[in-house]
Amino acid sequence: MKSTLLVVDDDEVMILLLKKLFEKKYNVYTASDGVEAIHRLSQGVMPDLILCDIFMENINGYEFIKHLTTSIIYKNIPVIVLSGVSKVELSPQLPPLLKIMKKPFDPLQLVNVVETTILKTYDINFLQ
Repeated sequence: MKSTLLVVDDDEVMILLLKKLFEKKYNVYTASDGVEAIHRLSQGVMPDLILCDIFMENINGYEFIKHLTTSIIYKNIPVIVLSGVSKVELSPQLPPLLKIMKKPFDPLQLVNVVETTILKTYDINFLQ
């Protein structure tokens, strides 16, 4: 069974790139901002991992991630932040367990980080 990714980004080109990069191996759902992402989750999409931009209209990445971390249902979903802002600038405002990759990123490195993160999550859940 394929794992599921939720890609949250307001850049249509970035969404298309990420969808193309992952759609052969994963079920990929997309959202253009935090409002649409929350709507996807409320429709029953339960991602194994979320790729999320920070600076978006309506509900931005910070607010969306805060929503996730305060939810009993979604708090354990790993999030990889993809942003043009450096890790140092983002870190004080984000929970410490998130992975942060700066745009532009190496697609192969991102694939590796996604696969490693999903495998670690499955290992942790299996042991519990």
